[in-house]
Amino acid sequence: MLETTQQSRSPAQLDPAAHAECLEFIRYAIAEADRQTARDIAAVVKEVYENGYADRAAIWQSLSLSEQTEYRQLLAPPPIVNEFAKRILEATGWQSPGVALGIDCDLQAAIDRGEFDEADVAAVVDDRHFLEFQELVARCPKYFTELPAPSIEAATKKIS
Repeated sequence: MLETTQQSRSPAQLDPAAHAECLEFIRYAIAEADRQTARDIAAVVKEVYENGYADRAAIWQSLSLSEQTEYRQLLAPPPIVNEFAKRILEATGWQSPGVALGIDCDLQAAIDRGEFDEADVAAVVDDRHFLEFQELVARCPKYFTELPAPSIEAATKKIS
C-alpha cells in the first residue's frame, strides 16, 4: 500500500513524466473501482518507485484525500474477508475439524463466486493461522465429507 514514510529522492533522479503517469494510473484504478485493477496498478507503481523514477510521498501527496481513501479501500480486502478471518481464527482456537470444515465449505463457495481469493484470506489471517486452519479441515473425519446432500424430496416426505 502507498505510504508517505518513504524518504524523498533527489529531484535530479525523478522523472516528472513517471510521476504524472503514476497519478494517471492510480486515478484510473479509482475510476474503474475494481480491486484487481487497483492491485495490478499498485504493483506497477511500486516498481516505478523502487527503480527511482518517482517519489512515493510526492505522488501520494498529489492525490486528494478522497482519492487516497478510495485507493486504500480498493487495495484492502473486501469486508467479507475479515468475517471469514474471524471465523477461521475462532475455529483454530476451538480446534474443531467439523466447524473448520463448515467454514471451509462457505469459504470455497465464496471463492467460487469470485468474491475474493484465498490469498486475500491468508493475508488477513496470516499464513501460519491459515495453514493451521487448512490442517484442521484436513483432519475432519471422512464421513462428514462423504455424506449425500439432502434432497427436497427427503425433507418434505411425510412420515407415515
